[in-house]
Amino acid sequence: MGLFDKLLKEGQKMIEEAVTEENKEKAAAFLNNLKDNLEEKAGEFKQYLEEKNEQAEQEETYYTPDEEDTRTCREKILAVLQEEFPAYTVKENVSPRELGGTGRFMDYSIVVYDGAQVRLIMMLIGKTTTSHREYRWSREFAESRGYAFINFIKHYPNRTDYISQRLHKYL
Repeated sequence: MGLFDKLLKEGQKMIEEAVTEENKEKAAAFLNNLKDNLEEKAGEFKQYLEEKNEQAEQEETYYTPDEEDTRTCREKILAVLQEEFPAYTVKENVSPRELGGTGRFMDYSIVVYDGAQVRLIMMLIGKTTTSHREYRWSREFAESRGYAFINFIKHYPNRTDYISQRLHKYL
């Protein structure tokens, strides 16, 4: 039962228990005031949620307005890998089970291989992905095996020069 329901029930009980007309009027005024205040606060909260939702939608774009390259982060990474690291094999959406893991995991977005050897594991993540336990288990598994592991946050610009610079650190 919510706070509003509890307060409404209390106000109705006060009205029922009121002995005098004056107490009944006070209780009714209390309920009306409470209802008005709650409706006002609910309206403010609804407006706040709408503004936050609009802000979140704006932040979810994969490129900045001034940037000419409107490819997704995944597309940019794959292009950089193909252009600058053609000797490596690239697989997308690799389950940690393919690498010997057991349990519930989040798939690795991109895995770079040198022959049969894993060279780099990349995860393309959102704002809250790191709080998911499946993500943590996948990351912990990769780190326990000694694999290089990096994240790219999808809603950041991730310019190709930035991607290239990060990949050169690990490959």
